Amino acid sequence: MSGQSDSSINGKVRIYGTVEIDEFEPWQKKFNEHYPNIELDFNRRYVYGTPPPMAKAVMDESSKNKTTADVLIASTAPILQMENLGILEEHNFDDSILSKYKHYNQYWIALLAIPTVQIYNPDIVHDDNIPKEAMDLIDPKWKDKLTTHDLTLGTFGAHWLTKLKDLWGEDKWNQFVTGLAKNNPVRFGLFDDVTDSVDDGTTPIAVNALHHDLIKAKAEGRSVERLVLKDLPAMSTSNAIALTKAGKNKEASKIFIEFMLSDEGQEMIGNSSHTVRVPGNENVKSTYSISNILPNEEITYFPDKDAYPRTQPDLDLLKEKFS
Repeated sequence: MSGQSDSSINGKVRIYGTVEIDEFEPWQKKFNEHYPNIELDFNRRYVYGTPPPMAKAVMDESSKNKTTADVLIASTAPILQMENLGILEEHNFDDSILSKYKHYNQYWIALLAIPTVQIYNPDIVHDDNIPKEAMDLIDPKWKDKLTTHDLTLGTFGAHWLTKLKDLWGEDKWNQFVTGLAKNNPVRFGLFDDVTDSVDDGTTPIAVNALHHDLIKAKAEGRSVERLVLKDLPAMSTSNAIALTKAGKNKEASKIFIEFMLSDEGQEMIGNSSHTVRVPGNENVKSTYSISNILPNEEITYFPDKDAYPRTQPDLDLLKEKFS
């Protein structure tokens, strides 16, 4: 963290983010133990849409010379859209911070990791019927029995699926996408609904699900297990943190981001007693770090730093096939 004294840094940092308010509050409390003169003004915002509503708010407020966000926290896909809209500022953090992270560029850094796995209901899908590889999911016997994050939104689920083209090549990817569309997976905009649908048996297999949701569901004794497919690695996107160009308090904003990315900040995130959150630093010493919950697995991150506009034709294709 910064070597500056508490009294030398002050002001208000306005944050637009997608984490829950009760999740942010302990972060704020811990930060203010170090920096009591910096006020954190957290505003929870949703990001679905193109352009993201969070971006539209920043652009509208700054065009009218109104106070807007200094810092944004959102999943990487909309953050990349915001980068392309020109509303983010380069952060210029040095290698002492960046070397601990695998998912970042000059405009954003992974505050939280969001590992993505496949899950199934073991009460319905028995050992003799468990898919062994991703291509098994396009078997017609799974028609109307699969669920996924909504692939037409151009956000999390869609970017997960487009990343598979890099892993598999175009031929296999096209075959998988076509077969999956024919099997008519039930689409949800919220991952909680994906897990619920597997647990209650409505759709006993989730093509993609959040690993931290799986951890919580298993702790609650629900009917969900991880489905390990030999041709599909554990993958992760991120909730990224970024500075805005229009923000007024650059110094205090950078101090806040630096704290959240420090070992102390990341351990705080990964040791939370009231929620399951995975720190962006894979190897920080915490209960829910990737090195603990997915030991000995090489994580594939998505979307790539150059995802826009490179993947736009594939995102358009998914919207067409799954609408």
